[in-house]
Amino acid sequence: MKDHLIARKTATRLVAEDESNSLSGVVPKLAHLLKHTKDLEVACLCDQSAVQVSKLWGTEGQWCGYRNLQMLCLALQSVLPLPQKLKEGKPTVPELQIMIESAWDQEINPHGRTQLGGIIGTTKYIGTSEAEALLLSLAIPCTGRKFEGKDTWSDVMDSVEEYYSASITSNVKTKDEAGRVHITSRPPIFLQRPGHSVTIVGTARLQSGKRSLLIFDPAWSAPASFRKDEHLTCEECKGLSARWVLRQYMKSEGWLTGDGKSQSVWI
Repeated sequence: MKDHLIARKTATRLVAEDESNSLSGVVPKLAHLLKHTKDLEVACLCDQSAVQVSKLWGTEGQWCGYRNLQMLCLALQSVLPLPQKLKEGKPTVPELQIMIESAWDQEINPHGRTQLGGIIGTTKYIGTSEAEALLLSLAIPCTGRKFEGKDTWSDVMDSVEEYYSASITSNVKTKDEAGRVHITSRPPIFLQRPGHSVTIVGTARLQSGKRSLLIFDPAWSAPASFRKDEHLTCEECKGLSARWVLRQYMKSEGWLTGDGKSQSVWI
C-alpha cells in the first residue's frame, strides 16, 4: 500500500511538473569558475542555453534517463529549428514516455520495446537507445556510440573533445581573454554509464595533461552560488568553496572507472 501511494504521488508530481527543478545560466557561471582555475590549459563547453535539470526529491527514483533527455530537448530547442512534435519548453516525463513509444511504433530502435515491454505510466528507467529513438522520430540526426574495454575513458574523452573543439575556430560564441575557456554552440551529449546516465556539457584539460568531463548529473542540484541572478563574485571563484563546486561538475577517469574494471558506456 505504501509503495502504491508513493507511485501515485510521484505520477501526480510528474504530470504537473514545473520549472522548480530546472536552472538556466549554469554554463556561463561554470565557464567563469574555470577561468579562475590557475592550472587549466583549455576547456570547451556546450551552448550557454543548456538547462540543468535535477530529480524531484522525495518521491522520484532512478529516472536519470528522463532528466537527461529533458536537458537534451531543452538545449536542442535553442540550437535547432523546433520540431512540430516537440513543444517549446521542458517536456514532462509522461510526455517523453508517449514520444518514445511513438518512436517504437515507427520501428525506430524497436528492441527497446522488446527489452522494456512498454513504459507509459511506469517507473522503468530508459537509456541511450530510447533517447536516440525519440530524437530520430523528430528528424533530429544522431547516432549512439558504444565504448568499452580498458581504453574506454580515453576513447570517450577523445570523442567528446573532438566534438566540442571542432567548433572552436569556426563556430565559437565566447572565450576568455587567455583563450582557455570556450563556450560553443554545440548541444550537450547524453552519456549512459552502467546504472546511471548524465549529460556532458563540456571538457576540461589541465596543464598536467589530466582530462575531465564537465557534466550535469540529475542526481544533484546546482549549488546556491549558481542559483543567484547575479554574476559570480571574485571571492566565489576562489578557495575551497569554488573547488568543491567544480568537483561537482568536473569528472575525471576515476569517476568512470572507480571500481577498477573496464566500463561499457554509450554516447
